[in-house]
Amino acid sequence: MYRDDIYLEEIFSHYFALKEQRTVAFYLRAKSIPVNFNPKSPLSELWKQHTQYKGLVFDYNDYKQLPESQKSLLDLKYTIANRMLENCEFCERKCGINRKQAINRKIGFCGQSEKTYISSAFLHWGEERPLVPSGTIFFNGCTFDCVFCQNFDIATAGKKKRNHTSFGSHLVTPKILAQIALDLEHQGAQNINYVGGDPTPHLHTILESMKFQESNICQLWNSNFYLSSHTLSLLLGVIDLWLPDFKYGNNECAFLYSKAPDYWEVITRNFLKIYQEGSKNIIIRHLVMPNHIECCSKPILRWIADNIPKVAVNIMAQYHPDYLVSKDDYPEINRRVSSKEMQEVYEFADQLKIKYQGF
Repeated sequence: MYRDDIYLEEIFSHYFALKEQRTVAFYLRAKSIPVNFNPKSPLSELWKQHTQYKGLVFDYNDYKQLPESQKSLLDLKYTIANRMLENCEFCERKCGINRKQAINRKIGFCGQSEKTYISSAFLHWGEERPLVPSGTIFFNGCTFDCVFCQNFDIATAGKKKRNHTSFGSHLVTPKILAQIALDLEHQGAQNINYVGGDPTPHLHTILESMKFQESNICQLWNSNFYLSSHTLSLLLGVIDLWLPDFKYGNNECAFLYSKAPDYWEVITRNFLKIYQEGSKNIIIRHLVMPNHIECCSKPILRWIADNIPKVAVNIMAQYHPDYLVSKDDYPEINRRVSSKEMQEVYEFADQLKIKYQGF
């Protein structure tokens, strides 16, 4: 076990520097970088400009408020995201739905229109130790359909004609979301934690909310990480710490339990991207599932050790049968993971010298 705080400060150097106000949050840097662009330009032209300017964030460690007439790199990012809504490819499913045409209620897999609903926002003390208290904001909708989902009420909101407001969710605008983030910071949040469901369908609202945020605080992306390359490109340069799931060690299990095609290729591609670029401050969550040690847990840990060794891994034992799992449906995962299974995973991680934390 690796419980040494010195080690944590080494692999989360940007995060700890930000907590101590020794560096500037990426989104503030993006707000400080001037970019002249026409919002009505073809999307391909906007992407070219984004490619030209996006890397400047990592060389620029300052925040200077630009004149209101001057557009910024952050403005370019949320402009692109809003344009992407017309042919949505926020997640790897790339449904191509025009989410701005909510009147027709033609929705994609996530069930979301252009509107953003959240179910709750509060100081969370149950996240990983370096992150608490975390200012968690729970977004409705999800790009997965996990049969064992423990938050299925909010994850399925918008799908199958489930009304967002029927269980207390609230419509938020970018300005309201920014105010929620500020309120959480005033309550003592160490970071702003975008979670769900999954935050991916709400990329446009989250990016635009940063226009109205001013605090030098960590922006944290807590996701299943089934993102398209375009979405990840927009997030690089505004997200300070990544908290992705690594659920499955193969495509078969991913499709069976989450209806996620090409899972392994998508997830490993995205992990390599954030490992090579951005803050490189990453905590990977792996939820150990019963009867899935050989097919999932071990391949995942082996890949991490071989490809992205300088990350922290939270090996989680919290799985329990929920939602659609029963003795008749998915009986192989209709129990909690055993202590023997967890010990086998821990020992395998030790053999690989995986830096897993007693979170």
